[in-house]
Amino acid sequence: MLLLIVLAVMGGGLVLALVAWLATRGPSEHEIFRRFDALEGFTITERHAYEGSGIAADEARGRVAVIGKGLEKHPPVLLAAKDLVAWRYQAKDQRFEMTVKSRRHAQPFLILFRKRATADEWLKIFRNIVEGR
Repeated sequence: MLLLIVLAVMGGGLVLALVAWLATRGPSEHEIFRRFDALEGFTITERHAYEGSGIAADEARGRVAVIGKGLEKHPPVLLAAKDLVAWRYQAKDQRFEMTVKSRRHAQPFLILFRKRATADEWLKIFRNIVEGR
C-alpha cells in the first residue's frame, strides 16, 4: 500500500514536471512561421525559428519581424531599417544567441540559432536591409 502511494506521488510529480517543461518551451517552429505568414503587407524572403524564437525578413521593403525569446506570447514585432541599432551573436551552450537592438525598444530581442552558418546568414540580411540593398 505504501509503495502504491509513493508511486502515485512520483507519477504526479513527473506529470507536473512535464507540464512545466512544455509551458516553458515556447511556440513550435510551425506556430512561429504561421504568425509571420499572417502579417499583412509583409512578404517573407527569409525566415528562421528555433526554440521559441524566430525572425523573418521582408528584404524588398527593408523590414524584419521578430519573435524574441521570452516574448513568445506576443505578436511579432516589425522593425524597419531605421529602427535597427545593433545585431550580433555569440556562441553559448551548443547554440548561437543573437541580440537585436531597436531604437523603439528598451530591451534587445534574443533570437536563437542551431548553427553558426545560419546566424552568419542573418548578419548579412541585416546589413543588406540597413544598407538598402
